[in-house]
This record gives sequence, structure tokens and C-alpha cells, in this order.
Amino acid sequence: MPYLGGKELAQVYRRAQSEGFALIANNFAEPNTLLGVLAAHEEKGSDLLVQVTMGAAKFAGGGKALAGLRALARYAQAVGAEAKVGVFLNLDHVTPDGIESFIRPALAEGLCASVMIDASALPFSENVRVTRSVVELARPYGVLVEGELGVIKGAEDHVVSDEAFYTDPEEAAQFVRETGVDLLAVSVGTEHGVSAGRELKLRPELARRIRDRLWAEGLARPLVLHGASGLSAEQVRTLVAAGVCKVNKDTTYQYVYARTAAEYFASHAGEVLPPAGVAFDPITFDAMGASWKPNKKVFDPRALGGEVRKAIQAVAAQMIDQVGSGGKSLYA
Repeated sequence: MPYLGGKELAQVYRRAQSEGFALIANNFAEPNTLLGVLAAHEEKGSDLLVQVTMGAAKFAGGGKALAGLRALARYAQAVGAEAKVGVFLNLDHVTPDGIESFIRPALAEGLCASVMIDASALPFSENVRVTRSVVELARPYGVLVEGELGVIKGAEDHVVSDEAFYTDPEEAAQFVRETGVDLLAVSVGTEHGVSAGRELKLRPELARRIRDRLWAEGLARPLVLHGASGLSAEQVRTLVAAGVCKVNKDTTYQYVYARTAAEYFASHAGEVLPPAGVAFDPITFDAMGASWKPNKKVFDPRALGGEVRKAIQAVAAQMIDQVGSGGKSLYA
């Protein structure tokens, strides 16, 4: 299945709205997370939406965000060409200062199916102006645009807020009308970062009111849930039933990746680290007279990478079940 664009992604969202399911939007910054979530989505028959922040792109590009985006997008395109489901890429949490340096070249080079412009920290009128400018920029390329109204507490990449400001349904209708966005990210009580769902003051009824208000105005749009890591399956299902069609996941994968690596090396420490008092030279493989040698089958990055992929796949499969997108691929 080829790497797909905004036209096809819009079809997926229309089906999600009509049938009451959502897509998991999977953030990644390197191949093992991507391959893990791809395996889960093929297993479950769910179209795959991956997303890249400017920070992730900068990491992948050795400090150069656009180079990193090109590398990640083309990697996703290459593996997506062999996938059994549709594969889409979204630019996540691009702030206004990245419009010219990040969004414009990504559109021109066909690197994404959608882009999220995050101008939510600005006053309402400025948020509208900036978001509308991205919509106008993206339209000729057929790329969908996600805007955000309201402020979600916590840190995501380099977007930080110490307080949450809930989305107002009336403002949401005005925002969609004046910007023309294809998707709307709303603030209904989730938080970026490490937050347990039971500690949050979620307001699914607010998401439902926003959805209903948009529908009443003839402005029906898929709602987007940022800061979804930490939520229980029941919380996710309740929010999907309230109109959420895109559920972002990043922190969950970061933790699963780190925990898998920590457990793997903890269980194989003696095969990677020299014994106390032994100075091992990784260039000459000289243990200074000691007989100890590391185990190549263990320290080969592919060994850890395989474990990470399996762990990511298992978690991603659970989250696909939560949002109900299994077996819903338009392209399987």
C-alpha cells in the first residue's frame, strides 16, 4: 500500500466520524517505534497514522529539522509501500515560527498528509490568523490542517504550559468557521507528559458539546485529543464516543522504549559491561589481560531493537482496541 496523502486521510476520518472510532496518532523519532506501531496496525487491520514533531525531526537530522523530517518521512514511505494498510504522516505541534522553515518545504516535497499548527498560546484572533494562513498554504497540496483551541497543560516537545484552559464550544465553532481547519484539537482535561488518567479532571461532556455545536453549525470536524498517554481504556472509549477521532500517543511509547531497554540491559549486564576492575578497550577489544569478552549477540543494536519493536507492537495493539479502529482500514 503506497504512502498516502490528505485526500485518502480525509476518507478515513469521515468513516471514523460515521462509525464512531478513532485513529491513534503515533509519534516517532527513529525506526524501531515506527516498525513496532506498523506491525500492530497490520496485525489489527487499522490504517496507520504516524506523526513527527519539529523536535523529533531535529533529533533525527542531527540538529537539522528539515533533514530529519525528510529522513523520517521517506523511511515511513519506504516501509509503507510494503504495508497491508494505509500509512499517513502528520506534522505534529508545529509552532508559528516553523511555518516557513518546516511546513512550507514539507508541503512542497509531499512529505505529509496533514499538519498540525499549534498557535493555541496566542490570543484568539492571532490563533485564527496564523491557523488560517496554514490552511491557505496547505489547500493547493490537498493536505489536511489541524488547529488547536484551548491550552493543554504540560510539555510536548518544546510547547509548554503550566495551566490548562478548556475549549469553549462557541469559540470552537467560530474558530472552525474562520480558519477552515479540517480537524480541531480541543482541551478537555488531558495533560502532556507523565500523567495518570485517574488524576485528571476529564470532561467528556465538553467534548460532546463541542462536537454537537460544530454539527449544529454545519461545521462537523473530527476532534483531536492531545496528551492522551496515561488514560485508561474506559476513558479513551468515552472520549471517542464523544466525538474524538484522533488520539495522540507519544509519552507511552517513550516509556515503553526506555523500560524495554533498561530491562534488556539489566538482564544482560554481565555480557556487555566488563567486570569490576577490568578496563576493556572497545577499539582493540583488549581486556588488559582478563579473559572476559562482551557477547556480540547481545550488544548488537539489532538485538535490543527487536525487543523494542515487539514491546511497542504489543502496547500499540492494545491502544488500537481502545479506539476501535481494528478491522476498519479502507486499504486492507
